[in-house]
Amino acid sequence: MFIKSASNIKYIFSTIKSSFLPAFLLLAGLISFYMQNPYTDGWNLTLHYMFFTATAINLILLFVSNRSKPMFSMLLGVVCYIIINNLKIRYGDNYAATSEFCCLCFILPINFVFLYFLPQSQLHTKRNCFLLLGLLFQATILSHIHPFFSMLPHIDIALEAIPLWACMFWIILLTPLAINISFKNTIINTGLFYADASLFMGLIYSAYPSGLTTFFLGFALILLCVTILDIYRSLHYDYLENVGSKAAYIHHANSKFPFKYTIALFSIDNRDKLIAAIGASQCRILDQMVVNRILEMPYKFSIYRYNESELIMVFKNEDARHVKEFADNIRRSIAASEFIFASRKSVKITISVCVSEKTRKDLDAAEVTERTHNALHKNYRFNCNIISVV
Repeated sequence: MFIKSASNIKYIFSTIKSSFLPAFLLLAGLISFYMQNPYTDGWNLTLHYMFFTATAINLILLFVSNRSKPMFSMLLGVVCYIIINNLKIRYGDNYAATSEFCCLCFILPINFVFLYFLPQSQLHTKRNCFLLLGLLFQATILSHIHPFFSMLPHIDIALEAIPLWACMFWIILLTPLAINISFKNTIINTGLFYADASLFMGLIYSAYPSGLTTFFLGFALILLCVTILDIYRSLHYDYLENVGSKAAYIHHANSKFPFKYTIALFSIDNRDKLIAAIGASQCRILDQMVVNRILEMPYKFSIYRYNESELIMVFKNEDARHVKEFADNIRRSIAASEFIFASRKSVKITISVCVSEKTRKDLDAAEVTERTHNALHKNYRFNCNIISVV
């Protein structure tokens, strides 16, 4: 019971920490709008250019860093902003009563929720090409069926510019996102929730030039900030919990490791066959379960990422003889464990480990890991579920 409560408290503090910056930006937009509305034409124009500047910077960062989820959300936000401005130019104050605006209010939250729950992946993949084509096909279809919304029974109840039914629809779809970030908190998902909330406020107050520019700028700034934070975090932490990145390993080796330390490089045996059997996403979940199982062992060590399929255990002030014994116990524990997924499907796996102690001949940590990596793959060609020392 105590462990469960401690875990809940951990998630609460984690959510508060990752929510601080995006929530602050959303709150700053609300305060600015309510206190200063209406803005001067010059200030509105400044915010308008700031929105496109922040958007351009973010799109470049997302493209270079190869991140898909924020990229598609950012593109949807830009398209929405352009469409609303175009509607206001064409229809004036009556834009909110048009079928195009009602269609936009309906389809946007569906797309944002879909993108939120889409698994995080690299941008430059075939799947995302099909996703982009799907969004373009959706836009084409909506351009032909949007008059359908003008045929629906009209109820003249609205919250500022947005129809009340659309407002309720947004709230219903945003609620699962708010619940999700409380239990599966990540920088990107938390940022997407607050960015979507800011865009929702932009739709509500889109009749005011100050409301449209303020909240859409907030949307762009939130996504820009979480993108920068996520890139920074990826340089120091892995996507697995309690695992550091390779860059963090090199940095810590040069600044925090003692002169004497030993590493144990390990990987799951027959990983390619495992991915073919259970899928890449399930294999990532399995990686986390393996890490959690290893961390239960009564040894003092840190875990870092070496490459996509290999992890490093670092034992400070330990020689290779002792670490081989520790690593062998870990290997046996993994082989004896059964890893059960949420779907109740289970797998049994083995790991291969190679142990190497830093010597005086090694210039840096990269040389130690490269030697260990080569030895692991050399031994792996002959057998699995083994442990070796170099």
